[in-house]
Amino acid sequence: MTTTHPKASDNFAAHTALWALVAVSGVANLVASVAQAPLLVNLATGLVTLAALTALGTRHLRARRTRV
Repeated sequence: MTTTHPKASDNFAAHTALWALVAVSGVANLVASVAQAPLLVNLATGLVTLAALTALGTRHLRARRTRV
């Protein structure tokens, strides 16, 4: 069974994009909270942040598992 590994540049781009999404959605969530935006806005930005962090964690665990 052969395994194809994505290019390092693809991993770097996805990793950077996910961290950027975490930063932007986290700041948006903070602004929405301070501005007392509707609950739906707070929930949406929080869920986006949570999804991006979950993706980063999943990528980290999978990469760690393949290195061993």
